[in-house]
Amino acid sequence: MWQPPAPAKKSKQPYLLIAAGVLLLAGVALGIVLWPSGPKPNPAAGNTGTQQSPRIAADSTSGSPTADGDLTEQAGVVNELLKEMSGTRSDLGSVVTAGCGTTGLQRIRDQRQEQLGKARALEVSAFDDGDALKDALVRALEASVASNRRYLAVSPGCPSDDEVQSLNQEASDAKSEFIRLWTPIAEQAGLDPRSEGQI
Repeated sequence: MWQPPAPAKKSKQPYLLIAAGVLLLAGVALGIVLWPSGPKPNPAAGNTGTQQSPRIAADSTSGSPTADGDLTEQAGVVNELLKEMSGTRSDLGSVVTAGCGTTGLQRIRDQRQEQLGKARALEVSAFDDGDALKDALVRALEASVASNRRYLAVSPGCPSDDEVQSLNQEASDAKSEFIRLWTPIAEQAGLDPRSEGQI
């Protein structure tokens, strides 16, 4: 006897596959959200490969003078003052030969006082024994100015050698000390050395 087929039982497998797919997608989405984006740069470290520190960059572009540059510059200023002193010494010789006129002696005194001010203001930090060199030059000019004043005190006319001997000897001793310290500096700076009689 023919019987109608029994109704097929519904399979639960599609529902299981759908549920598994939903869970998988949720897991992927969660992983994307929570996945770290990579190491963050350390601002303190910076880009050490290509970036210089501000101090190094500043030092490389500052153009600050070298020690040799300082010595050459300072020696040039001293040498210019020595040239002035040499010219004044020659001028004094002419004034004395002409009889020690008051006007000429005043001119010499004023020049020596100006040179003394320049000597006191010299920058000698680049020299070995720079302070001693400067002190010797200042003392030489101080003695020379004092001698000029002694000349003026008896002008017109010249003082006797005895009246100015101690001051002239003081100036001469200071100049000798200066020349001893100056000669190696002048040679290092490429300047002609001088003798005591040239300043």
